[in-house]
Amino acid sequence: MKKNIPIYFLTILLFSCSLKNKDKNKTNLSEELLQKDSIELTGKQIKQNNIQTGFVKKSTLPCYIECSGTIEVLPQNTALVSPPINGFIKQLFYYSGDYVKAGSVLAIMQHPDFIKLQQQYLEAKIKKEQFEEEFKRQGELTIENASSIKKMQKAQTDYLINDAIFRSLKLQLELIGIDLENINKGEFVSEFKIKTPISGYISQLNAKQGKYLESKNYIAKIVNTSKLQICLSVPEEHIADLKNDQEIKFQVSNNKNSVYTTKINHIGNIVDKTNKNITVTGHIKNNNKNFKPGMYVNASINISEKEAFTLPNDAVVDLKGESFVFIKKDNSFKRIKIEKGVVQNDFCEILNLDKELLKAEVVIKGVYYLMAETEAEE
Repeated sequence: MKKNIPIYFLTILLFSCSLKNKDKNKTNLSEELLQKDSIELTGKQIKQNNIQTGFVKKSTLPCYIECSGTIEVLPQNTALVSPPINGFIKQLFYYSGDYVKAGSVLAIMQHPDFIKLQQQYLEAKIKKEQFEEEFKRQGELTIENASSIKKMQKAQTDYLINDAIFRSLKLQLELIGIDLENINKGEFVSEFKIKTPISGYISQLNAKQGKYLESKNYIAKIVNTSKLQICLSVPEEHIADLKNDQEIKFQVSNNKNSVYTTKINHIGNIVDKTNKNITVTGHIKNNNKNFKPGMYVNASINISEKEAFTLPNDAVVDLKGESFVFIKKDNSFKRIKIEKGVVQNDFCEILNLDKELLKAEVVIKGVYYLMAETEAEE
């Protein structure tokens, strides 16, 4: 027993020393980690690298919905020009890309059925007068002879049926743009004109001379680009945040340095089943000549404002998915991890603000130099 005692105490002594060394190593390791987030600079280094400081400020930040879309023509500024009746194109006066004024003759068409339509109209007009006279005559006879009621009813039916046919043919010819006075004189026309309903550019032409077109086909698509709008796709989770007259800021793909503004004038009522987005539109005022229908745009919709503690964006540096700032004390600079909130108008919201950061001098210029120096020491 006595011979084993020294060995026992020796074991305890060694174990105790081991624990002390572990504690010492742990302390050194903590100090080393702490030092990695700090850096000491001379006054000369601070001046050479233009390191400047500021303080956390309370600011009003707008809250935006980020979205995208395209520039489109207003619905009322687009027209598909179709023939009122089937026919062949005898003459075409404009081509794709041409500008046309409202009321201009786009094409001249002709077809035997058009001549037949005039014939049917004139026949119905003549019959109308005959049936009207017969209806009046039978009405007079019925007063004197009750047995003529059936004849009077038949005369009335014939008159009303023909009158409906006459009025239908009359409206068809007026729709085509035919002068009925000439037809009433028996002067038929063999061709009819197709006129443009709006002014604009011919974006699509579906015709050529000699081509046969039915009334369901279109000759040309005309687009008036003097008034445009942006059509944006907004995720459905933001529907409750949207209101008319909210400001929209947008950029076009051919000029990413310029920011344009408009306001919401219409919010859609149907959510797209595929992308789960809703359509929002805004009219473009003072239309830029470089805006073209179909252009892609990036946009942000200002839905609200809030009070927040902020720093300039230049004060925050992102590294490996985390965000940091540096605070200054004398010539020492300490790196602190932060959580960013809204980033707008060159300012960044700080979410996990503590007393130390609120009162500290925060580096607002020269942050990347400090980060590089800190990372080099690691």
